[in-house]
Amino acid sequence: MLEITNPTEAELETVLQFAFQHLPPSDLDVQIGAMMKQYHSGQLDLSGVFQAKNNGDLVGAMYVQTRPDGSAMLWVPAWAPGFPPESMSQEPMFESLVQFCRTQNAFAAIAIADRDQQFDEKTFCSAGQFQFLSNMVNLSVVIPPVSDALNEYFTAKTQAVFESGAKHFGGTLQFVPLSDYSEDTSDRLKRLVKETYRNTLDFPDLMQIAPVEKVLQGYKANALFLPELWFFIQKEGNDVGVLLLTDLPPEQFELTYMGLLESARRRGFSQEIVRFAKETARRWNRLLLLTSVDANNIPACQAYLAQGFKAWDRKKVFVRFFGEG
Repeated sequence: MLEITNPTEAELETVLQFAFQHLPPSDLDVQIGAMMKQYHSGQLDLSGVFQAKNNGDLVGAMYVQTRPDGSAMLWVPAWAPGFPPESMSQEPMFESLVQFCRTQNAFAAIAIADRDQQFDEKTFCSAGQFQFLSNMVNLSVVIPPVSDALNEYFTAKTQAVFESGAKHFGGTLQFVPLSDYSEDTSDRLKRLVKETYRNTLDFPDLMQIAPVEKVLQGYKANALFLPELWFFIQKEGNDVGVLLLTDLPPEQFELTYMGLLESARRRGFSQEIVRFAKETARRWNRLLLLTSVDANNIPACQAYLAQGFKAWDRKKVFVRFFGEG
């Protein structure tokens, strides 16, 4: 029988090396270095790291990370060649996962498999009670540095409208940041985001039950929250969507979320939103804009590609929902 435990501090690096063994050596070094740094700063909890031993030998490992949005994210467990054999079930590993998720009050466990990761998908889904959700595509676009001459022209022509009132960027939409409002806009934002989830093509099974308030808390917790980078998207003064950007200094920006009401879809607005995100990253002198999208969300993918984004990674996403109690 497999023995599932949390590693000791002395075992941690070895277990993490095992869990991410599918990564190329250079990526693995970066991953483990970052995680060990998180551990020593108190940001990585050993209760979310699991090792499977057979007669004292390490044969399996899994890393689970709780998120502020109320979900738990894990990477598909790694196993030694030949493990677990047919006579030995994987269920103890997943029983540990469920117990951990229950203690964290997670509404779902989201499992990620890297593009080149080899694993028995059928057994993983049956033993772990996971279902395939979709493929997630990671994209990025390089933002060319602004020359002094262009920056001077850009500033002279647009600074006035950019720094007060609705932001126009040569299109039909207006982008009004949260920082323009003196009153509390949290309820308005939550209602609007929830409405953009309706019939979304971006991981619809997950978005149907994701608690909006916790999702927004999660976006805020992932990086320094800047209200001037969260926008109400308006058309002729009416809210039609939201755009949430995140600054990742010194060089990167992330398009964290963009969503449109159903009535505003299929009208070419997505490209205008992405173009605005690029221009905002340019104004902040960031060199790279990152995002991720459900591969089945064809309109969004087309909008990103049309604005110069390149797909650089693809991952399989699985989910297990937890009922109450």
